[in-house]
Amino acid sequence: MKGESSKPDKAGPARTKAGTIARGQTIYKADAEGGAWRVLSGTVRLDQPGPDGLQFAGMAVTGDVIGAETLLFGRYTFTARALSACVLEPWCADRAEPSGQLLLGMLAATEERMAEVLALRSGKAGERVRRLFEFMTGGLTRGGRAAKLALPRLKDIAEITDLSVETVSRTISHLGAEGTLEVSGRYRARHVTAESVFGVRS
Repeated sequence: MKGESSKPDKAGPARTKAGTIARGQTIYKADAEGGAWRVLSGTVRLDQPGPDGLQFAGMAVTGDVIGAETLLFGRYTFTARALSACVLEPWCADRAEPSGQLLLGMLAATEERMAEVLALRSGKAGERVRRLFEFMTGGLTRGGRAAKLALPRLKDIAEITDLSVETVSRTISHLGAEGTLEVSGRYRARHVTAESVFGVRS
């Protein structure tokens, strides 16, 4: 699918210290200088510049590290954007160089995350969409008052799950109508409850 402009932005990341990134905000752009970040909460989309614009390349969720390539190359390889509201903190900013054990742990987590992302692009449409929502709600507190996930743009969901926008829209509506997913709001303000994503009826 064609994405946004592939021209690199030389500006640094959206933040230079721990803080909240609003849903849809760019955290940093490919080829910009900066440092690594740990995702304290939320979901981040990673895109790689290509001949037709930015192409979906991966995701990061609570506990993951993004931008670690800057430790080797000094610049970001990917463009990172918040799929949901995120809280980030600098990773290893107080260390001259991360330990080998720390880097190995991060590599193992990255490989596991890539396998999970690839699984989002196979199977029936309903399975792909539900798995994406499970992926994104994994860090939300469940139980007591229902936790809600603000849905990304249909275009984002479509590119991540390798479906058409029309199929994604139809699938979410179907899951909501049949009662297996609690969907509220309309258009850009739609939410699903974490309980229903994991198959728990309220």
